[in-house]
Amino acid sequence: MAEMSSLPVTDDLLAEIFLLLLTPADLVRASAACVAFRRLVTDRAFLRRFRSLHARPFLGFLNHNGFHPARPPHASAPAARAVSLAADFSYSFLPSHDSWIVRDVRDGRVLLDRTPEDDAGEESPVFTELAVCDPLHRRCLQLPPIPDDLAASVEHPLRVELERWCEPFLATSGEEEAEETSFRVIWMAQCKTKLVAFVFSSSTGEWRAVASQAWGDLLAGTGVSTASSKSPVFFGRQYACACFYWVMDWRQKLLMLDTRRMEFSIADLPPGCRRPPIAIVDAGEGRPGMFAVREHDADGTFNLYYTIRQNEGQSFNQWQMEKTIPLESGYRYFLRGATERYLLLLRSEDDSPSSSSLEMSDLECFSLDVKTLQLESVCRLKHHILRAHIYTNFPPSLSSQTI
Repeated sequence: MAEMSSLPVTDDLLAEIFLLLLTPADLVRASAACVAFRRLVTDRAFLRRFRSLHARPFLGFLNHNGFHPARPPHASAPAARAVSLAADFSYSFLPSHDSWIVRDVRDGRVLLDRTPEDDAGEESPVFTELAVCDPLHRRCLQLPPIPDDLAASVEHPLRVELERWCEPFLATSGEEEAEETSFRVIWMAQCKTKLVAFVFSSSTGEWRAVASQAWGDLLAGTGVSTASSKSPVFFGRQYACACFYWVMDWRQKLLMLDTRRMEFSIADLPPGCRRPPIAIVDAGEGRPGMFAVREHDADGTFNLYYTIRQNEGQSFNQWQMEKTIPLESGYRYFLRGATERYLLLLRSEDDSPSSSSLEMSDLECFSLDVKTLQLESVCRLKHHILRAHIYTNFPPSLSSQTI
């Protein structure tokens, strides 16, 4: 019998094998095996392919106290430690770095703002200075101010209301091939008579108006009256499936912003969804999913409820219960952050102070992978947090400059 000849293992074949690795951590370990593997893994073309096929892992979260990396035994603890050592989450590379506030985090980028020096006397100026940073590579882009002709469309006489309900946030570029190097920043104001939104593109370096809609037109047919002097208020921004979502303050309604068409619309919340916080995630096949934590009055236990909204063409406003996840008894649970892929849950012992207290006897943070439903301990805190920004990124050896 003739012996089988061995086939040479080419770089192309190795690349295909490495693309099948399950996690970025596996790829990092493979790159440490030999110089040839390291050269292949750090090739820019290969890294672009790998990053396009694998989600950025959960590395920790950001709040007003800085970056909280995932700690052992979390699967991402080694990568999180490497990022915490390499990155600058104090933003010392920015001018007057101690005056900037984190507003949003997406794909390794951090959106910051601060009060302009000219408006230093105002408590809450409508238009703030904005900067997008890459803390891992210590790079930033300070955005130009919104042009006067665009700013004039915002209802300045309603400053008291407007100061409370305007916000900037990060969005993807909208172009798949440019996701790694390009991004958008959306600035939105909920005015008394209308919604206003502007978008900044890093590709053009300019702001433009993208959406403005009167409340009467937007809410027509929803059963929400616009006759009263009080305009509706939406809060708790979420993102999934190329859309941003906000919850209405007193109705079971969602405000949606489709970033592909840059259009606003109204959708229903699942029946029985009482109050936020909720988390909207990517359920696959272009469908948003929603997580909510509920306490059972009878025995004080907590469950995590997961519902999925139907695809367009079926019943787009219909939600179906997907799963009920019982949470360990003896604790109180709080939902404090979400991305398309991950949730951030906090829990405290039943006998610790209420959720309104800043001091907690023992507060543990967990991440939940919405694809696998795996719950992992992230870290422990002594102070309660009302909201946090989940930070996802590739380890330093696999990441690229995003700005």
